[in-house]
Amino acid sequence: MKRAFLITAAALTGSGGLAATALGQEVDQRRIERQLRVADTPLNRYLPDPNLSLEERSVLDVGGNLSFQAVFLKDAAQNSRRLFQPEASIYARGSIDGAHSAFFRATAAYRDYSPGDSFDGRGDRLAEPVPDRYWYEFDLRRAVESGAQQEMAGNFNIRVGRQFVDWGSGLALSETLYAAKPTFEFDRTLRLEGLAGITPDHTPDFDTSRESYDEKTRRTYFGARLVYRDPSANEYYVSYLYSGDNYNRTRSRPPIVFTDAQFDHTSHFISVGANLSLSDNVLMVGEGVLQLGTTFSDPLRGIQTRDSIGAGAGRLQTTYLFRDEMRSRMELEFLVGTGDDDRLSPTDTVGGNASGTTDHAFNSLGFANTGLAFAGGLGNLWSTRLGYSFEPFPDLGATSALQLGIDGFLFNKVSTRAPIDEQTNNHRFLGGELDVYVNYRITSDLALSARYGVFFPGAGIESSRRSRDFALVSVVFSF
Repeated sequence: MKRAFLITAAALTGSGGLAATALGQEVDQRRIERQLRVADTPLNRYLPDPNLSLEERSVLDVGGNLSFQAVFLKDAAQNSRRLFQPEASIYARGSIDGAHSAFFRATAAYRDYSPGDSFDGRGDRLAEPVPDRYWYEFDLRRAVESGAQQEMAGNFNIRVGRQFVDWGSGLALSETLYAAKPTFEFDRTLRLEGLAGITPDHTPDFDTSRESYDEKTRRTYFGARLVYRDPSANEYYVSYLYSGDNYNRTRSRPPIVFTDAQFDHTSHFISVGANLSLSDNVLMVGEGVLQLGTTFSDPLRGIQTRDSIGAGAGRLQTTYLFRDEMRSRMELEFLVGTGDDDRLSPTDTVGGNASGTTDHAFNSLGFANTGLAFAGGLGNLWSTRLGYSFEPFPDLGATSALQLGIDGFLFNKVSTRAPIDEQTNNHRFLGGELDVYVNYRITSDLALSARYGVFFPGAGIESSRRSRDFALVSVVFSF
């Protein structure tokens, strides 16, 4: 089966403070990874004929795509940057009776930057990794149904391998892991989802002050999520996620500081949330996250101490579906994350929490949509987004698969004295942004995607008040 992948990307944010996040490239890499991921299409549920041969009961899907992306942006320091990225991907997905499934994808992308503009300072290179997804999945219900030809009330499902994990709404974790994800379905209304995983190499950490933060991140995850599904298909859940820090090196990244420092940011995320269908036209997603744990204080301000974490984040999104021929939809989304007044950097240990105080800065390997050009971290941020998308010519032949969309953002600081990942003052208003996008499936094999975002800094931004731009054009040919 042929597939086309529409690819988007994130913009850079500038650094601020003594040990602020360097150029925000870790935000970019996490966001680009999420936008490039291929959503797993569920296999059709069916009861296979046991008299068929193994070959007849098997499904094999092999394909790939060739793409070219061009990214142009202006960062917080008003530096213009350019990235050309040709890319080739191949994938294979197989299934036997729907009970045994496997997926493999390999991607080779070459990053060609304008001179001196490499986001991570390494220059032009082949992006890592090449084999980026591979997993095996077993589904007990489908195995039983294929053999006994009868339905099974409960179920056990497990997926093991290198896979993308969105935990809840993605605030606490939205990252590629080597992981095992078991699911116990007790009946049609109650299920328990589990997670055990570790970050692979080349996963950028949120703490950019440690050496090799974008190559040797070692975070382990263990989690459980209990989900209740009511007769109207609304889902309510409560979850616990442990994030352990196994990065043992004590050397910080020069030139921030030339002495050793203790690094250990261990978190416990407790979440409650819901995915609701309030009517035929109104959908709602909501989640609140409490972050507890321990972290080391800033080594630049005295002897380091192990301090407690008390932070939080939340997301609420309402979607209105017009149910018209143009597939129009409108979204209103609120995002919020707490900050810490005594930090110099919102994410790092060096320049981080003051000794002997509770760290109120929300930090995770999660993801939140904070605009293409602003693309700030969620710590100490209040974001409001209003978006609208539609297909203007649903019955006009060649342009029937054309989608247009627009998003408007307003950004504010939660605490006026706490930092974000660029230099700010004590004003709360950070600015606004306007994003527009076009998705056009020209043929079944050829797709075009274009994104443009412009951020207008507000009174709270210390760096240049000039607007920042982000533009991306992507062409994808699938086979």
